[in-house]
Amino acid sequence: MDVFYEESALAHNSEKKKKKYNIISAVSVVFLVLGILWIIIGFYTIDITSLGSWLSWGLICAWLFLAWFLLRRWKMNVNVSFDYCFVSGELRISKVMNVNKRKLVARVDCEDMIQFGDVDNPSFDRFRSDPATKTVLCTSNDVAADGKFFMYVLAEYNGKKLFVLECREELLMNILKFAKRNKLESDYVMQEKKQKQA
Repeated sequence: MDVFYEESALAHNSEKKKKKYNIISAVSVVFLVLGILWIIIGFYTIDITSLGSWLSWGLICAWLFLAWFLLRRWKMNVNVSFDYCFVSGELRISKVMNVNKRKLVARVDCEDMIQFGDVDNPSFDRFRSDPATKTVLCTSNDVAADGKFFMYVLAEYNGKKLFVLECREELLMNILKFAKRNKLESDYVMQEKKQKQA
């Protein structure tokens, strides 16, 4: 039985975040251009015999390139969304930066899943407090979008990892087609029933 299911967890206020991304990107390019110009200027103006001029030139040069590097790294975390793709027993999680750059976060096989369920349940806090488990946030949002909830997947993936996803319950239902039933937390409540109780 082949199954293919895909959905995205888009960042709230993505238009604002896109503008911020573009501003940071432009400023980082300015620092890069200044750094290159400073190297070119240095070749023509530095006194070869003076250690002081070499040091001051080098420090300014290093500062400009460091600023460019840090801004470039920062912008990669400004307008971030996540894609979840479930293909016949394998959950693929990708980080999408500013809509057009994609980076694979993990490919988790159902066989490697230890437990999965709702972040609101006590088992999540127990797993998160375990020092041997690394929490991997796979959403940019603090509040789930309409029709979605925060689901966790505890898996053996380069050590113990606790993935936190913002998804529809349909993703969990597709995982259940391939994972053993006992991997779903015992106190899991269907989202529709949970909303009626609230």
